[in-house]
Amino acid sequence: ERRHLADLGLAVSKINHDMRNVLASAQLISDRLRRVQEPSVQAVVPKLVRSLDRAVAYTEGVLAYGRTQEAPPSRRRLRLRQLVDEVHDMLGIDPESGIEFDNQVDPGFEVDADSEQLYRVLANLCRNAIQAMAGDRDNTVVKRLGIAADRTGSITRILVSDTGPGLPQKARENLFAAFRGAARSGGTGLGLAIAQELVRAHGGAVELLESRGGRTVFSVTVPDQPVTLEQARDSLRRQA
Repeated sequence: ERRHLADLGLAVSKINHDMRNVLASAQLISDRLRRVQEPSVQAVVPKLVRSLDRAVAYTEGVLAYGRTQEAPPSRRRLRLRQLVDEVHDMLGIDPESGIEFDNQVDPGFEVDADSEQLYRVLANLCRNAIQAMAGDRDNTVVKRLGIAADRTGSITRILVSDTGPGLPQKARENLFAAFRGAARSGGTGLGLAIAQELVRAHGGAVELLESRGGRTVFSVTVPDQPVTLEQARDSLRRQA
């Protein structure tokens, strides 16, 4: 597995080097689209620009750190509901798929996290859920992907649930192992492995809470960043 990861890392670095150039050209085109006054164009350009910016940041991160090490999280307090909305926009769920997306996060709910890394975590979990539901041929089930959040003390818990068929036993046994935890044919299992790595860097964890026919629930726990005495004093000074 280590040799496989090493070879994959080199291949990914090569691909990302050239992909970054392609994305840079796409960014230039999107910048030109900003000047088009057509309302329908203006409605989608901001989302396009954000997606391209994220893609460029990912490729640069790969080249800077390699696939064996993610950049350390750059944490701040952020509005979770807005981030979930951005994930929903990125997913581009086909209306004909019958899959409903339910953002249950309160508008004022905040989490202490790296916004881009948490975005990747939620995006990976949501993609897996959509793929599971898309492959479910039971038309009697309402296909729904939901994200909710709660807080206990300094711990934030994010719940990602779907009404898919559940995970097979083989996938559960190697859930967060790259290349072994795939839940579907042709999958790599990288999505969950990446999500777990990113959340652990925050001091938290991704866990499978429930998986049976008709319901799968993952939890993402993220503890607040410890506050030093000096940071607390600075905060009090600003409030005075």
